[in-house]
Amino acid sequence: MPDIMTIAACSTVLAAIMCIGMLLSWFKDGRPARLSWLFAPFGIGVPAGILLTWPDILPGPWGLRLGWYFLTLVYGAAWTAARVLGGRRPRLLEILLPCTAVFLFSCTLGADAHMPQLRMFPRVLLFAAYNGLAAREFSRMRRPQLPSATTLYWIFAGFFLFDLARSPLALFLPAPFGPKETEVWSIALFNFLIVLEGALLSLFVTALNREQLAEQHYRLASIDPLTGIGNRRALEDRMQTLTDGYGRNKTVAVAVIDIDNFKAVNDQMGHAFGDLVITNAGRMAAKVFGADNVFRVGGEEFAAVIFASTEGECLTRAETMRTRFAGLRHGSGAESRACTLSIGLAGMDRAEDHDTAFRAADRALYMAKRLGRNQTIMVDAHCPPEQPASTPDRRDPVSL
Repeated sequence: MPDIMTIAACSTVLAAIMCIGMLLSWFKDGRPARLSWLFAPFGIGVPAGILLTWPDILPGPWGLRLGWYFLTLVYGAAWTAARVLGGRRPRLLEILLPCTAVFLFSCTLGADAHMPQLRMFPRVLLFAAYNGLAAREFSRMRRPQLPSATTLYWIFAGFFLFDLARSPLALFLPAPFGPKETEVWSIALFNFLIVLEGALLSLFVTALNREQLAEQHYRLASIDPLTGIGNRRALEDRMQTLTDGYGRNKTVAVAVIDIDNFKAVNDQMGHAFGDLVITNAGRMAAKVFGADNVFRVGGEEFAAVIFASTEGECLTRAETMRTRFAGLRHGSGAESRACTLSIGLAGMDRAEDHDTAFRAADRALYMAKRLGRNQTIMVDAHCPPEQPASTPDRRDPVSL
């Protein structure tokens, strides 16, 4: 049966191996500054393991004390790595101050031979706190494109609950869980849990980093560079989420929006002015319908997904977009000009699929064009091609 020193030494070697692996991965990715925190827990874990395994390399109790201090820093660094992966800034003081406070406590009150049970209790609470904070960071990242974030959330949540549950037992258990004399099973379990958490962190953090890069590349491929809103590819994905049931608790309509007489605008004012008009249309649509619900699907053509309580409210929101845009002057001074929009709508709730709804909205757009432009028409996806479901009453214009 392996002795305590062998178990501790093996754990230290494994921590060093994981540190080297994370460091090599960091170099392979081009040494990005934000990802330097990913191997920080493992880098700090190596001196922690060495000091806890061979405390005699420092005089007196300082080997063990500094070993525990570095181990608390490991948990703090893991929380900070989670923050950085989520796009948040690291907080060094929130690591150094609590860890240093616990270290000073262990050197003063915790060093009292009459109260050895006090040594481990604050450390366990600090471990639980950092695990809980890391779980919260990964919870904020949970979405279908990042499955590893969900896995990491459950990993840290599990260790948080474990540390929280064992904190009262830190007053009675053998070291390193408590103040009693060290036993083989306690050191084996302690090292196993640390190595397990480190290995899972290494594995899934690396996977999460890859998923985030893939998500970023996909996002860039789904954004129209001129307007900054989604493109046709993004529209297809958005419509698919609606087909899968997202948003079915409300009335959902799809709108196809086109800038009227855009070719004449381009010919008379120039392409730079035309780009300005397109950009203004995209920005206004994003404000009215929400940035995630607006897409540029052609040169001067946009699509929008509209959520409302009723179909009438969907029509009202589309009219709000049309009238606001009609009142906007593009450019400045003598070079300014107003433009108008034609909008076609179709409800998605009764459509067979999103393609049917989009074709119906496109049909409504061409009806608006034929009827004189600068108007909004809504059709039912099941209506005959020339029959509009509704049009706004020009005698009762929508209020801005």
